[in-house]
Amino acid sequence: MKKTVTTLGVALMLSSAAYATNITTLLNALEKRPENRLDMLAIQKSALGEQAVSDKLLPSATLNVGYEIYNSPNGMVPVPPNELIGMVKNNPAVPQPFAKQIMREGASFTWPIFIKSIFTLKEKARFLNLAAREKQKLSLIQREAVVVGSVAQLRYLEALKMALRAKKRSILQTMVSTKLKVKEGRVPESALFVLSSHINDLDISLNNIDQNINLLASKIETLTGVHLTHSVPLHLKHNVQRGEIFALKPLNARVEASKKGLKAADEAYLPSVVTKGSYNFSQGDAYNNGNRLHEGFGSAGIYLTMPIFDHSKATASEEAKVAYLQEKTEYEKTKHALTVQASQLTREITLLKRSVTLAKKSVSDQKKLLKIAKVSFANGNITEEEYLRYEDALANARANLYSFQAKEWQDIAQLAVIYGNDMKRIVK
Repeated sequence: MKKTVTTLGVALMLSSAAYATNITTLLNALEKRPENRLDMLAIQKSALGEQAVSDKLLPSATLNVGYEIYNSPNGMVPVPPNELIGMVKNNPAVPQPFAKQIMREGASFTWPIFIKSIFTLKEKARFLNLAAREKQKLSLIQREAVVVGSVAQLRYLEALKMALRAKKRSILQTMVSTKLKVKEGRVPESALFVLSSHINDLDISLNNIDQNINLLASKIETLTGVHLTHSVPLHLKHNVQRGEIFALKPLNARVEASKKGLKAADEAYLPSVVTKGSYNFSQGDAYNNGNRLHEGFGSAGIYLTMPIFDHSKATASEEAKVAYLQEKTEYEKTKHALTVQASQLTREITLLKRSVTLAKKSVSDQKKLLKIAKVSFANGNITEEEYLRYEDALANARANLYSFQAKEWQDIAQLAVIYGNDMKRIVK
């Protein structure tokens, strides 16, 4: 009794888990997968790239400590010639700021006041960050579309499997009556062999379907981390909202970024303004009398620099131009392809809706014809081969219906990717 209760409890838990898994659960799971985390890290990395460019406009400061040894006395600080002559004239015993061993300590700073290309490179980094964010959204929608398309294909295979099993059951029922006819001598024994061969072909087809179902289930589990033992329902909640082609946004951002890169390369020829300063404190024994000296020296200034000749800048400008043309051409090529694909998918979805309606009618008609064929075969009015053709016709009609339904879902998912529609808004 205890074992029965335990088994029942486990069964209820499993059925509850299966019931809890739906298409929304699968789509929500995508946001927690490593693929999405990698895209988020790419956004963080591009944001740091923007910060790295901004950092170049901030002041930098350094501290330094050094100990220097010379083979002849060296200046501890710059001394004007007149001052040095005065030292020697007035009092030769005064220690002079020259020594063979000098301890130096100091600090320096640099602060770019104006470097035009850095401002432009900051804009470029901002566009690259935008491209990373748009790509993350697009990649997530693409994975959602793959999951929806895979579930639709899984439902097609399961429905096809059910249709083939129904066909197998129907033929097995026919075999029962055929065995009686063979036993009574009304039909040859070869009739059973034909039916048995047909059932064997069905078993091969069912096994192939199981292999494809296993592949699809593994594909869905790879994307979502959820293992499906069967498909989940798909219901259209909203139609795809058409508008601008969202899939072009990452490419457009990259085009703008490369345009800024080209501009920055040209701005490298412009003058830049930088302020610099330093202070050094030196200690040493004066070479003339050995007395200990402590001398300080500092400076600050603003510097204007302008490149006159640097061929590497010309090469960098040409490279930036080529990069811009590559990004622009890729954008134009993709835009044309996606525009054509969007139109094709829109037309195809309309045609598939009609195909589904026609296929449902075909299934209904083939069911009626098969029912008549069974009676005719039982009465000996048609041959076994003619009867089996009706079985095949019904199975094919069902396969067409399920195929059209799966294809419609796959087209809806692809159209959603093009226009940037979140699949959770479209499907339930």
